[in-house]
Amino acid sequence: MKRFFKKIMSAVMAAAMILSVGTAAPSLSVSAKESVGNGLILSEDSIVIAEGASATFTAVLAGDADASRLAVVAADPGVVNITPVAYAANAAAYQVTYGTGGSTVAAVYHLDNPEVVAYVTISASPLVMQLPAKFGTNRDNYCSLVSYEFVPYDFTYADFNDYKATLNLKYQCTSYKDDEFNKWGCYGYFYDAAGNVLSKVHLYASSLAKGRVYHSEFHVPVNAVRFSVEGF
Repeated sequence: MKRFFKKIMSAVMAAAMILSVGTAAPSLSVSAKESVGNGLILSEDSIVIAEGASATFTAVLAGDADASRLAVVAADPGVVNITPVAYAANAAAYQVTYGTGGSTVAAVYHLDNPEVVAYVTISASPLVMQLPAKFGTNRDNYCSLVSYEFVPYDFTYADFNDYKATLNLKYQCTSYKDDEFNKWGCYGYFYDAAGNVLSKVHLYASSLAKGRVYHSEFHVPVNAVRFSVEGF
């Protein structure tokens, strides 16, 4: 049994390493694609949730197997909390709630046969991120998202309580055809739960060149729940 469990954790950790290489996600959504494992099907292959939110997914065993014998383990259990909420014959439902944030891979497996297993990737973000495929001011010159990450806000001046994190964005110029638009920029907005704009920020590149990667850093207001960037 220990050998089987060790195999599962090794596979989960390997999948987590692959996930960490490309943590950028252009939008927050739940995939409709199933994760098909060895004798087990999950309703989702990837889940993304925002701070304070939750999501559910189901696991279905082949035949008339007992779903109450299923268990779940995450490579990084601090990212989210995963708890079973219901069992019915060969199906089980699980709830995913926000933990510390970040990305991880979870494995659902059968306690009596850990080789019956399927995986789901999970990302937990402090904000709902609405990022278009293209950033820009015209259709000939534009940038595309490379990655984003949230880091703790550690500014030491009096207004530090106004922010809860710092958002780091990286974007790359993927099309440059018009010299008249070499000074490129677009706007991003932080919104509260009521849809009010808390802050307007500027993504800017003073010298646009195809292939060049740019970086923007923004402080996230305490009450922000959503970040949106203007596309075209």
